[in-house]
Parts: sequence; structure tokens; C-alpha cells
Amino acid sequence: MTVTASERNRALFLGSMGGGLEFYDFVIYASFASQIGKTFFPSEAAATRLLAAFAVFAAGYLVRPIGGILFSHFGDRYGRKLMLRVSIAGMAGATFLIAFMPGYASWGISATIALVALRMVQGLCLGGEIPGAMTLITETMPKRRGLACGFLFMIINVGMLAAQAVQWAIELLLSDAAVLSYGWRIGFFIGGLVAIAGFVLRARLSESPAFAELEAATHKVPLAALFRDHRRAVWIGLFVTGLGAATVPLLYLYMNSYLTDFLKYDPDQVSTAVLVGIILFSLPMPLAGLISDFVGIKVPAFIAALALAIAAIPVYVWIHQGVGELMPAMIVISLIGAFAWGLGPVLLTAIFPTDVRYSGVAFVYNIGFALVGGLTPLAATFIIQQTGFTLAPGFLLALFAALATVAIFLSQTLPAEDA
Repeated sequence: MTVTASERNRALFLGSMGGGLEFYDFVIYASFASQIGKTFFPSEAAATRLLAAFAVFAAGYLVRPIGGILFSHFGDRYGRKLMLRVSIAGMAGATFLIAFMPGYASWGISATIALVALRMVQGLCLGGEIPGAMTLITETMPKRRGLACGFLFMIINVGMLAAQAVQWAIELLLSDAAVLSYGWRIGFFIGGLVAIAGFVLRARLSESPAFAELEAATHKVPLAALFRDHRRAVWIGLFVTGLGAATVPLLYLYMNSYLTDFLKYDPDQVSTAVLVGIILFSLPMPLAGLISDFVGIKVPAFIAALALAIAAIPVYVWIHQGVGELMPAMIVISLIGAFAWGLGPVLLTAIFPTDVRYSGVAFVYNIGFALVGGLTPLAATFIIQQTGFTLAPGFLLALFAALATVAIFLSQTLPAEDA
């Protein structure tokens, strides 16, 4: 089946939109958690409201593996294109409803229940979104699958930056009272608009050529076939995902709290260094993927993961030398991390065959991020509080990078199908 250049470009752009929206949603909810807590939870205690708001946030992420299983089941049976339209439609609807839904003062406990339900809908849809995009674009661009995955994950991180920009603008332009009243809803409204645009535009997506050729021979239960025939690939995929699931939270999502709470660094300097780090972590990812298209995936992925495993602890020691050393340390570790995780997603798509690729990628990606991504900041905080050992995040990052290095060495990648 011949794929035109315009179809490849469409798949790359439209497949990446949902991934960017995921991280936009992640950051925008967390950024306005205080206002959301005051809107939907009745407690007089600020800490209790904030805890409740983040509990709802966590609920959305805990159902992601379920969403991954559901979407990948139908994606491996009926096609990738359909599931990508369904996932972004669900995100659009849930995000818009959150933006306009009355709070506890108007609806009482029903508002709280509705918020939980909508966050779970978002989680289910997001569980299928990124694995579906990874599968579709790599099958549509097999000869440039590394570049495709690198671009996808760069756009995912752009979504995180966009959310930070929207939050900054809202809080700059509106008073605190206005942000609480309606300002936080603007962030969700923008996310809903982007999702609706994605749903409309995704009507122009073409089905993956690899799936189109396989369509008559799909499994009745793809997940069962995955565990029956590809258990080794599943384990390898989980350890490879663990690298990204540890890198993103520890270096960027958790770093602000870690440096200001435990090392007592200036918040403004920390925020600037983390922002620069995110940019340098994101931009090289397409280049990392492109390299793999020319020299193969395993060798550069192995070298990059090993480099991260070796560098993680020394970089954290460097960070401890003082806030003045933070910026150069973040630049170094972010560039290493960009190549280490920039090659991870394409490796995931290359260790599973077409008939179970969506199911395999969805399972390892969602389980890896739910467990490692959710627990590493908690584990780091627990170790520091119990022992006072403030290098704990560096040791955790080194551990997961080392495990990924071994997994990459043991992996068997499948050749790209002819485009």
C-alpha cells in the first residue's frame, strides 16, 4: 500500500496533537489545583481541599492503564484511526464540561462526583491516545519511525510548556478573585477547543498501511495474544518505559518542589532552570529519532541510556554545589535525557509486531508511567524525609536508567515495514 508524503505529514501532525494535549491537561490541572479544590470541595482546611483536588487528579491517571487496554483492544482489531478519533472526542467533551461545570456551591456533592467522573473519562481516553499515536505514525512512516516518535514526544513536551504559558498569562492578567471565579476555567476551555479541532481534523487521517494489510487476520483478543506470544517484549518494554517515567517526573515535575523544599534554593532561579531544562529536553528528540533511522535503534538507545545511568548521580552532586550550579547541571542532564528517552518510544514500537503493537505499546507505556512515574517522586520524598539523604532522586534516576540499559541490550527490534 503506497502512502503519499501528505498522508505521512498528516499522520505525524494530527497524531501528535493528542499527546501535546495530554501534558497540557496534566499541567493545567495541577497548576490550578488550589482553585479547583476551592470550587469543588467544601472543606474549610486549605490542605484538605488541595489533597482532595490532587486525589481526583491521581484518579484520572490511575485509570489510564484501563483506557490503554480498552483502546488498544479495538485499535488492534478495527484500526488505529478510529480509536484516535474516539480518544480525542472523549478528551474534548470531558475538558469542555469541566470548564463550564458549576461548583460545589451550586450543585453540592454532585459537582464533586461529576468532576471525578470527567477526570476518569479523560484518563481512559489518554490511556489510548499516545500509544495509538505512536502506533499509527510509526506504521505510516516506517522508514522514518524514529523521527516520527521523536517529533511526537517533542510535541508532548510543548504541551507542557503551553500550559505553563497559559497559566502565567491568566494569573498575570486577572486578579486572584477572578482566577478563582472563572480564570482557571479558561485553561480548560482552551484545551477543549484544541481537542475539538483535533477531532475534526483527524477525520482526514488515513489508516495505518501495516494494519490495512493485516485487517483480515486480527486477533479476537489482542491482549491475550500479546501475553501468550510476546512476554519477553512486554518485560523489556516495561523497563524501557521506566526510563522515561522516571526522567520526566524527577527532572521536571518534581524538581521545583525538591529544590525549594529540601535544598532551599531560590524559587525564581529554580523555575528558570527547570524551564530551560524542559526546552533542551524536548528539542533534540526528533534528532535522536532521526539518528536511529540511519544507524538503527539499539546501539544509540543503549549508549544514551548508559550515559544517563552514569551521569545521573554526578549531576545531582553537581546540583548540590549551590543554586549557581543549577543551570549548567540542568543543561547537561536534559541533553543526555533527551537522547535517552527520545529513543525509547520508537524502541517500544519496534519490539512488538503489527498484530499486537497497539496493545503492547499501550500496556507497557501506561503501566510504566502509572507505577514508575507516579511512585518515584513519592519514593524520593520518603527516603529524604526518613534518612535526610537528599541525593535520593539521583540514585533513583540512575537505577531506572541502568535497568533500561540492560533491557535495551536484551531487546530484539523488528525491521521497519516497507512504506
